[in-house]
Amino acid sequence: IACRVIKTARALGYRTVAYRTVANCLAALVAAVAGALYAVWLRYTGPDTTLSFAIMLDILLMVVIGGMGTLYGAVVGAALFILAQNYLQALMKQGSDALVAVPLLANLLHPDRWLLWLGVLFVLSVYFFPTGIVGKLRNLKRS
Repeated sequence: IACRVIKTARALGYRTVAYRTVANCLAALVAAVAGALYAVWLRYTGPDTTLSFAIMLDILLMVVIGGMGTLYGAVVGAALFILAQNYLQALMKQGSDALVAVPLLANLLHPDRWLLWLGVLFVLSVYFFPTGIVGKLRNLKRS
């Protein structure tokens, strides 16, 4: 679709190279400002704060859950992943406390096992939404 849009804009007389250059420069500026603010917030920068395996894995999970190839997919995936990271332990603690009478379920829902359940949720999302959540919604919209 993007190639068709560029060809159409070029056929209408727009200088697409100039617009694409300006768009890339603005994207680089926003990324640089975001990186600078992140460094100021952390008060330290280094390979372990930006290139660690855990951070790359989190980014991959966000993109796969939301849907690859779309901006909305990355935003939806990041929102869901951060919500799951922040609130899954609290929900599991409430579930574990409620199921104290059933020892096996209480142990399965222990808050220390939140990473296991996050992995299960990821596998289920990949199984039921192979194109991500946004991709699944786009497919539903088309049909």
